[in-house]
Amino acid sequence: MSAANLSVLRGYFDAMAAGGPPAAMPFYADDVVLEVPGSHPASGTYHGHAGVGEFGATMARLSGGTFRLVPDELLAGDDHVVTVATASANGASWRRLILSTVRDGKLATVRFFEGDQGLVDKALTP
Repeated sequence: MSAANLSVLRGYFDAMAAGGPPAAMPFYADDVVLEVPGSHPASGTYHGHAGVGEFGATMARLSGGTFRLVPDELLAGDDHVVTVATASANGASWRRLILSTVRDGKLATVRFFEGDQGLVDKALTP
């Protein structure tokens, strides 16, 4: 199963690179739950495709379109996939770990862990 789950994660990042969020949306389960830590305006829990879209729009607004996420390493197990990434926005850069659960070939839960939460909160708070 880990090879199939890794394929889901690779497909997601390939879709993001080729077509942005609309191209990657099919990789999320309809009832996906996205958990974003912190005290910045984009932090919180988002539900479903509409919630993921809301999060993306909020990040674009808060970063003035500068937000970037570069996956550095992708890891997969039987139930979970992990992305080790470098994130940046508004001139700040930080490490982000993303822990996701895969269900029926789709990302069902997505949880961010920031390497420096204080930096992220500052970078994303107007």
